[in-house]
Amino acid sequence: MENLTSILIAVVMSVFVFWYIYEIFTSKVRPSLSTWIIYFIGTSLSLITYLSASNWDFASNFVNVMDPLVSASIIIAVILFSKAKVKFNSFEKWYLTGGALIIIFWGFSSSSFVSNLLTQLLIFVSYFPTIQKIITEKTKTESRFAWSMMLLAGVIAIFPAVASENLLSIIYTERTILMPSIIIFLLFLIDRNSAKAKLINK
Repeated sequence: MENLTSILIAVVMSVFVFWYIYEIFTSKVRPSLSTWIIYFIGTSLSLITYLSASNWDFASNFVNVMDPLVSASIIIAVILFSKAKVKFNSFEKWYLTGGALIIIFWGFSSSSFVSNLLTQLLIFVSYFPTIQKIITEKTKTESRFAWSMMLLAGVIAIFPAVASENLLSIIYTERTILMPSIIIFLLFLIDRNSAKAKLINK
C-alpha cells in the first residue's frame, strides 16, 4: 500500500511539474525565481532534518522527498524560459536568515525534531509572497490546475503519514494540503470576479 501511494504521489507531482513548466514556457504563469529558490532551500532543509530524526521512512513523507526535485525543476525552467532574475526582497532576505538560524540551532542543539518543526514554519511562511502577489495583482499569476495536482498529492500522502503515526510526516503533509488550498481558493475568486466584470461590461 505504501509503495502504491508513493507511486501515485510521484505521478501526480510529475504532472504538476510538467504542467507548471509548460505554463512557464507559454508565459501563462509568472512565478518568482527567488521564491522557488527559497522553497527549494526550505524543503531540502526539511528533508535533511527529517532523515536525521528518529523513526523516519520515505513512504510516510514521500511528498518531502519529491518537493526538492520539483522546486529544482521549476527553478531550471524559470531560468531557461523566462526573463526572471534572482532578486531577493527584504522579506526573502529575512527568510534566508531564518533558514541559516535553524541550521545554526540544529548544529548546537542536535535536535533534528525541533529543527524540522521550525523548518515547517519557514516553509509555511514561504508561500506568503505568492499569496500576496495573487491578491495584489488580482490576476492569475499561478496555475489552478497545477496547484490542484499539488493538493491532490497532499491528500494522497496524508494516508501513509497518519498510518505511520509519524508527527513530522503528518505536519508536512497537512501543510501540503493547506497552502495549495488557499492558493486555489484565491485563484477561484479571481476567476469569479473576472467573470462578473465581463457580465457587467456586456
